[in-house]
Amino acid sequence: MLANRLGPIWLQAGITRKNALTYLYASFFTIGIVSFTSFMQPYVLAENLNIPSDQQGGATGMLSFSYELVMLALLVPMGALADKIGRRLIYRLGFLWVGGALVIFPLAQDLYQLIVCRMLFAVGAAAITSMMATVLADYPQERSRGNLVAASGIANGLGAMTLVIVMSRLPAIFADFGYSTLLSGRLTYWVATSLCIATAIIVGRGLAPGKPGKQQKKPLAQLMREGLQATRANPRIAVACLEAFVARGDLIVISTFFALWANQAGQAQGLGLEEAIRKAAVFIIIIQGSSLVWAPIWAVVLGKVDRLTAVVGALIIASVGYLWVGFSPSPIASAFIPAAILLGIGEFSAIMSGAALIGQAAPEDIRGSVIGLFNFCGSIGILCITVIGGIVFDAWMPGAPFVVVGALNFCVCIVAFLVRRRVGYQSPHSSSA
Repeated sequence: MLANRLGPIWLQAGITRKNALTYLYASFFTIGIVSFTSFMQPYVLAENLNIPSDQQGGATGMLSFSYELVMLALLVPMGALADKIGRRLIYRLGFLWVGGALVIFPLAQDLYQLIVCRMLFAVGAAAITSMMATVLADYPQERSRGNLVAASGIANGLGAMTLVIVMSRLPAIFADFGYSTLLSGRLTYWVATSLCIATAIIVGRGLAPGKPGKQQKKPLAQLMREGLQATRANPRIAVACLEAFVARGDLIVISTFFALWANQAGQAQGLGLEEAIRKAAVFIIIIQGSSLVWAPIWAVVLGKVDRLTAVVGALIIASVGYLWVGFSPSPIASAFIPAAILLGIGEFSAIMSGAALIGQAAPEDIRGSVIGLFNFCGSIGILCITVIGGIVFDAWMPGAPFVVVGALNFCVCIVAFLVRRRVGYQSPHSSSA
């Protein structure tokens, strides 16, 4: 069967341009809908539950912790299940489940009901995020893996920015039509539900059926064990999982601690809260925008060098970026812009390199199980860095979470370098499967 192409991306035999475009559309909405839910959560805490602002931090921590616990419990089984029944069905059902959770999310009447809603949402989120990573590993030929990883990353970033920007305006639009603040928020969530249903239909019709390699009929527990055994047997997979721990954890530092630090710095300079938030948003846009501009450049690197070498290079950039940011005197000064740019480049390079490495190294027949373990390590990183970052933020200095993450990136970089020396060179155009 002849291979197809989507621009510069060579696809595996049997994968069509329609399949690839559907995947990029799904990537756009996967991260977009997860980002939207996190962004709108303070609205529900304030308007639905009337929780005072000085108590919303603790409530957010409880919601985040319960969400990550469910993700941890389900990411590995979701990957193994994908090896049994294919990716398309889980992806489609995941979007429908997320849509259902968003129906009841704004109906919660107390924090405990909201925690249950958040945990139900996490079930669908585990399905769609794990399938996004697994399909990304399935579709490209090795010579184009970096290109598809970059395209998916750009779709992720655009999805997050677009849905947050567009959907965050809907409550005000509904309010202009005369709806109450409470109902405006609920209608916004239900618009998101309709988008999830539409996406589930498109995914069900557009993704390729089945899975690469042999369809697995083994029990889920055995598939999960085989995924763990593959990780132990292949140092490249082990490094990818270790890299996921720091790279996925990095995201929480930027989304949580940077915004908090920037707001505090602005108010310390005498700015009002609204102006401090506006300045913080400008620098977050710089960070994320630099990563989107950098994505095609790093895709070329991933197509030219050993993927493990790329991980080493990405972690060096990330280490410097995080340490530079951590020791900067102010995150909202003009002098901070170069550090913000390097931070975005390092963060995205690390995420792209880890995805490319695990996609190349994971055995085809149990790829879903291995990538489920990869995602599991990322969730562990998010939990650990959230806890450690919160402690050092208060006990040391506002930039301390970035210093800690920079040091962790450097430690994993050393491990990756030593493994690269031991296992030798592997062409980016060859497969480990």
